[in-house]
Amino acid sequence: MKVSYSNKPRQLFNRLLTITLLIAGGNAYALANQLIPVDSTSAVESLLNDAKTYYEMKQFEQAAALLERALRIDPRNPILWHNLAGIRLAQEDWKRAANLATKSNTLAGSNNDYRELRLRNWVIVTRACEGLGDFNCAQEARNRAQALARALRTEKSS
Repeated sequence: MKVSYSNKPRQLFNRLLTITLLIAGGNAYALANQLIPVDSTSAVESLLNDAKTYYEMKQFEQAAALLERALRIDPRNPILWHNLAGIRLAQEDWKRAANLATKSNTLAGSNNDYRELRLRNWVIVTRACEGLGDFNCAQEARNRAQALARALRTEKSS
């Protein structure tokens, strides 16, 4: 089934995926709460749910394999790329985590429905850069995350 992305209001999306990632080295938490724009019979949704189960059991390779299968079905889904980045971060695979989060941001583009997702991706990039010991990269990613967070706060208070 092809997932259709549009600018429909968030309430039209029918599922909420919550994967909480405990990121080592600073005990920062990145929450991947994103609405999944798929119907309840979708193979992608099923793979996501199974990946979440494996992730919660700390079976990261199995979770990653399921997300990679989902990406073969829906390669332009920024949420899938984000969740895979989070798994790679939990595995301390810093370079892949940063690359996957960046790809997620590229696919999310400027779509306002994905602003929080982009923020979470910048948090992943920040933590990955810190893991690599690239503190200039970490500072740049942190600045981008903070700018997005400020924009979101301003938007919510308006």
